[in-house]
Amino acid sequence: MRLHADLKKLRIAPNERQMKGLQLILKQHLEWNQVFNLSAHRTEKSVWIYQIIDSLSPHQFIKDGHLLDIGTGPGFPGLPLALMYPDTHVTLLDSNEKKLAFARNIQSMCDLENVTIVHKRIEEYQINIRFDQIISRAFTRLNGIIRCSLNLLSRDGEILAMKGAQINNEILEAEAEFERCSMTSHKLPHVVDERRMLVLVKQRKIE
Repeated sequence: MRLHADLKKLRIAPNERQMKGLQLILKQHLEWNQVFNLSAHRTEKSVWIYQIIDSLSPHQFIKDGHLLDIGTGPGFPGLPLALMYPDTHVTLLDSNEKKLAFARNIQSMCDLENVTIVHKRIEEYQINIRFDQIISRAFTRLNGIIRCSLNLLSRDGEILAMKGAQINNEILEAEAEFERCSMTSHKLPHVVDERRMLVLVKQRKIE
């Protein structure tokens, strides 16, 4: 596999530690998937493209600060992003403890001090801080993501909703429900010929 070439297509240049970490996530995912049902991706190529590369595709939108990954499952997109952005503190949130066990394993093996893992449903999650960014991948429809995220988002924060090509109806639906939010869509870089989009949601300033 052309790991470095694929990362270069996304304009990512990992250092040695980061590259070893991505390879470790790949190797561990394949091993764990033989025992636990982490995901439907069971080949090296599939895990690399649809778990790791896919997770890194919105990298240019990631900022320093606190990032919440809703419905992270075994840690995607949060783990690869935490590895690449050590100044971003990533909270991985999911209700599936078995999948989060994989995330804890990776956190330990990669010594990711910028990762917090929370076993809760988003509806039950309460915290004093507000997140600078909230990201989700294949969690629910856009209006559902916004609905459960706004009370956890800082005033100037952003929601990063990773979506497939057919997002126009979801955006129209969400705009009708959340008039105080602005939404823009952005095409994400990828290594496969499948359109990936990111919907960036911000709260409008109140005059």
